[in-house]
Amino acid sequence: MGSWPWGRMADECDVHLVPIVSAEGCVYCRRFLANAPPGQMMPEGARLEELEQWLAARLSVPAELLYRRIEELVGRRISLSELEDPDLLLERARGPRRAWDWDDW
Repeated sequence: MGSWPWGRMADECDVHLVPIVSAEGCVYCRRFLANAPPGQMMPEGARLEELEQWLAARLSVPAELLYRRIEELVGRRISLSELEDPDLLLERARGPRRAWDWDDW
């Protein structure tokens, strides 16, 4: 996983391969996030593919925007500590949706 949310924004977007010239982040990533389909409406394969892409890429948008999208793709609130192990987070997202528990706060 990239250095987000604890590091600074990347100089270039890993997805769009364009320079990031402002604190607003990658123009294309921001445009996507502004119009992204709701996570619960996406087929599981597409949802997991997008989640994996965000978890693997360096930070290309403000962390709070990306964090919000990851929560939507996972289908629940997540803790920052879950981002330290993206493989486990992805595995949990593959599993059946579950009720809230202590890991969700």
